[in-house]
Parts: sequence; structure tokens; C-alpha cells
Amino acid sequence: MKRFIPLVFVFSVFFSNPTSLVWAHSGHKHDALKVKLPEVVAKVNGHDIKRDLITRELKKAVEQYKKRGMALTGDQEKSAAKSLIEDEIGRTLLVLKAKDSGAKVSEKMLSARLKEVKSKFKSDSIFEHRLADRGMTVDQYRHELEIDMYMDQIIKKEIEPKIKIAEKDSQDYYNKNKKKFESPEKIRASVMLLNFSPSEGKAGEQAVLKKFESILDQVKNGTGFDDMAKKHSQDSLASKGGDLGFFTRKQMLPAFSDRAFKMKVGEISEIFRTGHGFHVLKVTDKKPGGLSPFEAEKAKIEKFLTNKKVSQATRDYIEMLKKQAKIKTYF
Repeated sequence: MKRFIPLVFVFSVFFSNPTSLVWAHSGHKHDALKVKLPEVVAKVNGHDIKRDLITRELKKAVEQYKKRGMALTGDQEKSAAKSLIEDEIGRTLLVLKAKDSGAKVSEKMLSARLKEVKSKFKSDSIFEHRLADRGMTVDQYRHELEIDMYMDQIIKKEIEPKIKIAEKDSQDYYNKNKKKFESPEKIRASVMLLNFSPSEGKAGEQAVLKKFESILDQVKNGTGFDDMAKKHSQDSLASKGGDLGFFTRKQMLPAFSDRAFKMKVGEISEIFRTGHGFHVLKVTDKKPGGLSPFEAEKAKIEKFLTNKKVSQATRDYIEMLKKQAKIKTYF
């Protein structure tokens, strides 16, 4: 389930797709903050909220704005700190409610969850570097996972069972957002490439063209295009028979897409030249574009609407808990 509180959302975003997050730790140190926070920024039902977590998240936010060329003023930092404190009050209330309701997060459960996260990285070292790049230690992240797990339990117990999505709601969303469910035409094609260096001159160019014409004659006489691509193509896809997979018009270079989308399935293009060399395309399949039917999108729409309702219901639930709690802020 997607996180509904920005502070937690930070962690779910940065660890949702680890394959794209293999960064080395830059060793960058955040600039000093303009605001000064007390050691305890708030107290919730006797539970202290310390400044360390707020400071860490605030520094990351300030750094992100700075990279976009938008340095925060002292007043803006103060406003951001207050928002982070409110987020943490909400998280704390959920965790305390979960514990009061009998929720448990054992060391075994926590270790298993941490292992699951680590498994999405190529190594523990990359995982730790990624954490360090976010200004976190493994212990700090482990603590965040524990909080997540308590929150998930109370949300699943108190909120999710009350959320129902009527088919009419899903149908209405589909009808009002049809552009989101439109897909462009897709082509699947295979390619052969023969390299040519201008330094080889006209004679070299003619030799490559003559070789390509000979290859195409064999294809026209029944030799498989993919077999000839594997044998002769100098493209990185040669081992796959030159298969480019499915692509839209915008995903491919105009030299390829302008030809491919005018061709029929099974048709082979003429020899054409790009900066990479001489090419030939064969269209192997087509998927027409158009509007995906409601039934094909129904499950995804229900999930989206459910998450949206759970997020709002969780915010409302937190507001109810706040009214029942003893909360004192010191910033």
C-alpha cells in the first residue's frame, strides 16, 4: 500500500525500484539549516519526538530544492519543519494505536522484511551506499521499517476493511479519464546492420552494399531473416536475430519508425543508411493502438481508487486520533 504521509513516502519512493538506484555514495555533506530545533520537538501521549529525524528529512528537502535552483528562506525552512513534525505526530499516533490494539512486530518479522528489501539490490554494499546517500544508517532504516509495519497493521485492521469500490465508481472514473487508457500503435521489427566507415571510401561503401544485397537475396530465397541477422549483423541485437521488440513511433529513431510504421507484417525494407551504417528492417508483428476496454483496466482502476480512499481515510483517522491525544509541540 502506498504511504500517505510524506515522511514515510520518502522511504517507499526511494526503495520501490532499487535497480534504478544503484548510486555510489557521494560523500556530500548537507549545508547547515537556518532553523534551530529543540532536542524534543513534540510530545505525543508522553512519547517524545526527537529532532534528529526531522533534521535529517529537512536537510534532504532543503538540498533537493537547492539542486533545482530554489534555495529555501529561513521562513520556508521553518514551515517545512512544522509540516514534517505534523507528519511525524501522525505516524506516532498510528504506531501507538497499533500497539494498543495488540499489533506486534517481532525481530524475525523485521529481519525478514529487511532481507526482502536488500534482495532487490545487487549487494549489501550497494544497499548501504544508497542509504548513506539518503543520510541514513542501516539501523535508522530498520527503525523506519518497523514503523511502517506497525502502521500497515493498524491501517489494514481499522481502515482498509471499510473501503469499498462500487463498479459504478470504477466505470465513472474510466469514462472521465479515457485518454489515460489509450495506447499508441506498436510495431515489432527485426534489424540487420552492416557497419561502414567513411574512411573506406566509395569502394568500401559499394562492397558493404553488395554484401547486404547478397544477404537479402538469400532471405528472399527462403533463408530466415533472424538466421542471417545472427550470422552477419554487426548490431548488438544480432544474437537475438535482430529483434527490436515492440516499440511505438516515438520510441524509435525516425529513420526506423518512419519506415516500419508504413510496412506490412512480414515485409522487408530496402537498405537504408544512418550514422551507424547500413540497415534493413523486417516487420514481424503489429499491435493496433486505441482505447483499452474497461474490463481490461477494471482491476487497476479499483486498486487506484482504493489506495486513494485509504489515503484520505487514514488522514481522517489521524485527525480523530489527534483529538483524543495529548499533544504538545515545542517548535
